[in-house]
Amino acid sequence: MDAMTALHREYLGNSLLAYLGATATFLAVVWAFLIGRRVLLKHLRELAQRTATDLDDFAVELLGMVRVPEAYLVGFYLATRPLQFDARVDRLLRSLVIVVLAYRAVTMLQAAVAYGVRKAMAGGDADQARRDTAKTITILVQGLVWIGAVIFVLDNLGFNVGSMVAGLGIGGVAVALAAQAVLGDLFAALAIHLDRPFVVGDYIVVGEAQGVVERIGIKTTRIRSLSGELLVMGNSQLTSSRIHNYRKMRERRVAFRFGLVYSTTQVQLSGVPGIVKALVGQDALLRFDRAHFMNFGDSSLDFEVVYYVLDPDYNKYMDSHQRLLLGLVRELGARGMGFAFPTRTLYVEGPVAVKSA
Repeated sequence: MDAMTALHREYLGNSLLAYLGATATFLAVVWAFLIGRRVLLKHLRELAQRTATDLDDFAVELLGMVRVPEAYLVGFYLATRPLQFDARVDRLLRSLVIVVLAYRAVTMLQAAVAYGVRKAMAGGDADQARRDTAKTITILVQGLVWIGAVIFVLDNLGFNVGSMVAGLGIGGVAVALAAQAVLGDLFAALAIHLDRPFVVGDYIVVGEAQGVVERIGIKTTRIRSLSGELLVMGNSQLTSSRIHNYRKMRERRVAFRFGLVYSTTQVQLSGVPGIVKALVGQDALLRFDRAHFMNFGDSSLDFEVVYYVLDPDYNKYMDSHQRLLLGLVRELGARGMGFAFPTRTLYVEGPVAVKSA
């Protein structure tokens, strides 16, 4: 009877029996968490060693993010629910649990977002542009997760989230108007990453600017020009301009003209297209399209030649074009044909006799 009386005696508003029950609940929750976590991690690690996929490795990483002190806190919170505490203490404990659980949920969601985006866009043999795109999307989604978590925590802590969101909306409009250039570049960067009009390493021409893309940032894109200087252009300027991307070119079409002197005979003129075709055919990088006698110029008999360079590299194009022009000079000169240049022939007649009246 004395023992039962002692168990029901109250200390700080709760009986000793209630404290013993809370202690048992706390130990049971912590024990269940520790044992369950250990068993699950063991099975997942064994599975990860037998499979080629990294999904089970990610599950091990995700489960390992849950810390033991967090289990102690949750176990303590659940165990003390039947006990009577001061309202302020209870509210403080509840707030602490909400903040800790929200933080852990956000970190796990961040890891899941990074893993999902990486697998969807930047896995395997993905190039640098796709990795940059995945990184940008991951940052944006993780930012949204944090915003949602903050609103959730504040709502559960008793704050008026509705008026706060409305205030943030008005403030957001003001910030957007003040920083519309920055936001425009930010969304332009996302558009560049998703649409991929160019990637790092591409040679592009935008208006008067041209060069090799070195980096695509959140606000600006850096282009290394042929003369060596670094061009920094806003992303919104790039997305609103016409971009010539020479890296995407599979082959280069080349058209050029040359003129022969008017003293060239008809037989010689007839053989010029065949000479050009033979010279183009000697170069493995070139594909002949056409060569025609096209015009009677002011001081020349004009030919037009069209061919294709089968490699987009500019230096290789110039080397092949130079070989072709030197071959034309050699072959046409060997056949007695000369290249025309602007000339004017003046014919002067003899003196005319003038009779006086």
